[in-house]
Amino acid sequence: MKQDEYDSGQSKVPTVWNACGYLRLSHEDGDKEESNSITGQRNLIRDYFSHHSEIIECGMKVDDGFSGSSFERPAFQEMMADVKAGKINCIVVKDLSRFGRNYLDAGEYIERIFPFLGVRFIAVNDNYDSLRSRTESDELVIPFKNLINEAYCRDISVKIRSQLEVKRRRGDFTGAFAVYGYVKDPNNKNHLLVDEFAADVVRDIFRWKMKGISAGDIADRLNRDGILAPLDYKKSQGLRFATPFGIHARSAWNAATILRILKNPVYTGALEQGKNTTPSYKVKRRIVKPREEWCVVKGVHEAVIDQHDFEIVQKVLAMDTRTSPGNAAVELFSGIVYCGECGAAMVRKTVPSGKKKYIYYVCAAHKKEKKCYAHSLRDSILEEITLESVKSQIQSVLGTKKILKLTEAAVLQQAEVKKHQARLDKKNEEISRYQRLLCSLYENLTDGVIDREEYQRLNKNYTALLSEAKEQAQGIQTEIGSIVERGMEGKSWTDQFRKDQNVTELDRAVVVSLIERILIYKDKQVEIVYNWQDEYQWMGREHLFEIRGTVEWQKQSAK
Repeated sequence: MKQDEYDSGQSKVPTVWNACGYLRLSHEDGDKEESNSITGQRNLIRDYFSHHSEIIECGMKVDDGFSGSSFERPAFQEMMADVKAGKINCIVVKDLSRFGRNYLDAGEYIERIFPFLGVRFIAVNDNYDSLRSRTESDELVIPFKNLINEAYCRDISVKIRSQLEVKRRRGDFTGAFAVYGYVKDPNNKNHLLVDEFAADVVRDIFRWKMKGISAGDIADRLNRDGILAPLDYKKSQGLRFATPFGIHARSAWNAATILRILKNPVYTGALEQGKNTTPSYKVKRRIVKPREEWCVVKGVHEAVIDQHDFEIVQKVLAMDTRTSPGNAAVELFSGIVYCGECGAAMVRKTVPSGKKKYIYYVCAAHKKEKKCYAHSLRDSILEEITLESVKSQIQSVLGTKKILKLTEAAVLQQAEVKKHQARLDKKNEEISRYQRLLCSLYENLTDGVIDREEYQRLNKNYTALLSEAKEQAQGIQTEIGSIVERGMEGKSWTDQFRKDQNVTELDRAVVVSLIERILIYKDKQVEIVYNWQDEYQWMGREHLFEIRGTVEWQKQSAK
């Protein structure tokens, strides 16, 4: 029978129904019972078909892993396309919750859309068949069941969101797949373990970036070396991994992939999760949350990249790292050299002289708008100045390193430690008082001041208070130890200088790891500001070291 026989005003009812069974399962909705499995739903619907000879099975549509809160499901949309094409005129589901959990949309389909299209709708377990005459109870019960299904979906959504938030704040990894460089711990899916092969690739990426190589050139190098890109690598490990970033049959490294890796703090042992969410369980559109609402937990798994190296790379990424024509890496001092007079960037300028070309650093403010002095400095001279300064700085810092043990006592003089020490002293006084009270209790008992019942009650109370005070004192002591340890870890800045103690020539990695900025003044004076300048000056004040981050180069020497 043709579909147009169902138009308004006609009363013909088919004797044979071309039916499609619709199956849906979603763990997001809490659908975990065995009876709700796809197999269980299919068996129940086919059993229903077997007892109704007028219904012919014309297919089964399955949405496995899709929430019932929205009808934007691929299999459901395919089924509705078949309805509109006249291929089917009957839809059978296990129950109303399998059809959908959105009260308004489910009611719209059942009450208006299906009757208009002449579609018979059957919910087996709810004993609902739109072909039968509807009773007053149907008018009440069906909307009520749809409302209950939606409330259930909303409740499950709230619980899942709450559980995920608790896990994130606890430092548990909640992603479906581990980030490139890590694998999920087989004994704890919420913990990450280092994947040594991929982690070595990540270390190379960070090392190359510190040397000034652009993200695009890093990607090209990995592709030339035949290193599998993250998508293909995960697939090679047997993971059913998919990503919206993959647009080709075989993925390749590109600049965007490299930058995502370089900017991801997960490689320092930290987790940044909960960056985006959905407005509600009904709306699946993702929105980015403000950074202050992200869940950030540090030190939850083994780091692949040192925290200092990660911070240096972030600084490098924020710099102007354009490369010169024909060069694969950025220039040695790119993004670091500034005018000491006005603070503007110093830019490279090539000056031809006969068959030779000389490169100078000139003030950008003067070059563009004539707002500063017309001063400049040869790049070779700046490199010589910087190399000598770096060598001198390294020797000074390594000399400081030898007397670091003498400074441990100084850490205890910090205000934070003093504050905790005062609290510990108070707590120790409290402990002594409870101990004295316990000692005097027995004397009061023997002297008849208190009876045995009162003695036992007071003894129990004071013992509990004493135990609590001791635990609190231990906690304060532990916190003091942590503060001292953090203070000593803060001096690990010297390790970076030790790494470069045998430097004989400058490269990009040495420059960006040791130097914060370089200032060039109009009188050819050069000031080099090092990373950890404050820490070094603090050490200098304590031990009468004199730091000089400025190397003067007189005009005569610069000529």
